[in-house]
Amino acid sequence: MKFSRRIVLVYASIIIIPLTLLVIGISFLSLHRQIEKITELSTAEILNDTQNIERILGEFESIETVIIRDDNFNLFLNNPENYSENEIIDTLITKTTLFEQIQSITPDIYSIRIFTINPIPERWPVILNASRLVQVPHEKWALNYKAEFLGNLNALKKESVCTTRSLIKNRRLVGYFQISVLMEDFFPSVFKNENKEINQFIYKEENGDLAYFDTGISGKIPPKLKPGQIKKILNSTKNHGSIVIRPLYKIISWSYIPEMEIYLIRENKSKAIFWDFTESIFIIIASLAFMVIAFYLIVKYTTNRLMAGIYSVMDGMKKVKEGDVSVQIPVSGVDEVSETQQIFNSMTQQLSNQIEQIKTEQSLIADTEMKAMQNQINAHFLYNVLETIRMQAVLADQDDIAESLQVLGKMMRYCLRWRIHRVSLAQEIEYIRSYVYILNIRNDYAISLEIDIPEELMDIEIPKMTLQPLIENAFVHAIEKTESDASLKVYANVKNDRIFLSVQDFGEGMSEEQVENIKNYLADSAYERDSKGSIGLKNIQQRLTVFYGSDYRIEINSKPGTGTTISVPVPLKRINQ
Repeated sequence: MKFSRRIVLVYASIIIIPLTLLVIGISFLSLHRQIEKITELSTAEILNDTQNIERILGEFESIETVIIRDDNFNLFLNNPENYSENEIIDTLITKTTLFEQIQSITPDIYSIRIFTINPIPERWPVILNASRLVQVPHEKWALNYKAEFLGNLNALKKESVCTTRSLIKNRRLVGYFQISVLMEDFFPSVFKNENKEINQFIYKEENGDLAYFDTGISGKIPPKLKPGQIKKILNSTKNHGSIVIRPLYKIISWSYIPEMEIYLIRENKSKAIFWDFTESIFIIIASLAFMVIAFYLIVKYTTNRLMAGIYSVMDGMKKVKEGDVSVQIPVSGVDEVSETQQIFNSMTQQLSNQIEQIKTEQSLIADTEMKAMQNQINAHFLYNVLETIRMQAVLADQDDIAESLQVLGKMMRYCLRWRIHRVSLAQEIEYIRSYVYILNIRNDYAISLEIDIPEELMDIEIPKMTLQPLIENAFVHAIEKTESDASLKVYANVKNDRIFLSVQDFGEGMSEEQVENIKNYLADSAYERDSKGSIGLKNIQQRLTVFYGSDYRIEINSKPGTGTTISVPVPLKRINQ
């Protein structure tokens, strides 16, 4: 298979296909969450309608209790002949006023009526004769009920939810009472809903099926429920729930009101969500397909032109990888590929030159720094002269002078052997012991040297003359000024693959600004020799960089009044490795 086709396949596999799946997955997840949210909201709203109905039913029950438990009124209805005319009138006025007050404090209640069997003067429109009920409803609850017997009182003849109950006194039927609520107040979501995407309907169970109750509202088409959906609603262990009807994602929420034996069915049409989702998926897939085709044509055209030059660059890179940094490739053409070839040749030439330059600089720096330490003095000549003077002191019984000369000789032999660039930590420790010994001879005050380094670290390899400059700095800047007894501490800490050699003095210390200035001075990578020819911190840092790399940096910790600690990192490498 051609390279261009492989690129297309790899691109499609790595980017287009996962991206397509990711976008489609996110789209489906977003759609699912929207449907879940709408379903939860629809269920919550129909439960809210159910709670409103249950609240009104509670008001029905409270009024029914008031009427049934009014023994005096029921006794009056049972035996009106036992009352005088004035008592009858007073009773009718009192009870009518009571029922009107009850109706006024319960605004949901549309009407309260009492129908008497025995002949009693009527008190319109509350107390009426039972003969006005042409037919007593045989159901406990009547929907779309209209009080036609009220004649021209149209305001009291609106369609309502009505319950008609019998009044019994001493096991004798004395009349009926009616309590009603307007249909639009009882089912506000059925009659007052203006959202065309959401409709609510009333159903009743008939012979294992759900029958739609026609409320007479035009333009409201009830949903066509399938047998499985009806069965799920009727057989549910809960009195409410929701069903998502795919593929158009229509949501059917329902709630059962046991006392009235009716179902509230809420239909939530989500066609807009579905079509938006379908349109988005189609646009995404079409865009991705166009991108794949366009990418394939572009790669196929350009690959045929560029591949020859690219292969030459690839061959050159392979040779560089194998170590041949001086490789040069032929340049052909005047396009971007030829420019790449030219840049590659220039890069390998510069790389080769830089490698040679680095090798030369490393050698020069190492040799120059070691030669600087000998200060152009012949090591063997000085050592032989000191040894002669020491023998004269021994012959003259001058033991102190002889010991001092012996120590000085050891020091000079150590520091003037400039061809040796690396020594063991033990050798460097021995040298700084001698150095402090000579300092104590020179001065009237004593300098104590504490060495806190484990014995197993004494064979670590370090650059020669690493600790002595730190001891010298501590003496010059922290001890010599005071001209009093002082102490120095040398210790080591192992961190991962490095050992940090630290020299601590207990002098006056430095301010943060002074420490920062020294750090900036050490961070400058420019090669520099101390103006006095001595080995300072900059010299140590330069040798650390040459020997181990730029990440080996001297650390300085100092505060006024607490002294100064300087730490030098070296690899955790044994001298004989």
